[in-house]
Amino acid sequence: MLHVSTNGGFHGLRREGTQAPSRRRKCAFRRHTEPGRKGAAALSDHALGPTAAGAISWLANPAAKASAHLVIDRDGTVTQMVPFDRVAWHAGKSRWQDLEGMNAYSIGIELANAGKLEKVGGKWVNWSGKAVPDAEVMEATHKHETTPAGWHTYPPAQIEASIEVAAALNEAYHFLDVLGHEDVSRGRKVDPGPAFPMRSFESRVMGRA
Repeated sequence: MLHVSTNGGFHGLRREGTQAPSRRRKCAFRRHTEPGRKGAAALSDHALGPTAAGAISWLANPAAKASAHLVIDRDGTVTQMVPFDRVAWHAGKSRWQDLEGMNAYSIGIELANAGKLEKVGGKWVNWSGKAVPDAEVMEATHKHETTPAGWHTYPPAQIEASIEVAAALNEAYHFLDVLGHEDVSRGRKVDPGPAFPMRSFESRVMGRA
């Protein structure tokens, strides 16, 4: 079982440094939410790219001007990029209820996934033109869109690892909710998309299953 350490990390995880700017949190992630104050939301499952190696390399690059707390590969391997007591730059312009700028109120979990796909020349490809095997694609309409598209599916090992990670974080930080970037940056982000089982994921993370 994973446990959050006092220095803002998981015991025994692979760690990679990020050069993106970060700062310590001022008020997010209190273990006991103060009366009248919003608790932290877990912002989860940004489909950053089809491989964790590429995502980790990009997030560690100062030119990216982006970061995330965790990257989870398709085989379930978890890499920590930023301590949990520091802000990571994953959500951009974002809002949830009366909170604005969700980077300051969330933990960013990036999943290796090609995201939304389109069919070109009989093949499913992502935004960069990289082909994704038909066996790893589902067709569905995003909840904020009106036309169907292809979506890269998430392997069971990756989903289970993300549940274990998020459940441990919830135990440590007492989340109020589990959200996708699509929920806090509506119209700008579509991840994790309809291929990710967000309802069951949320239930298991929050102990509602």
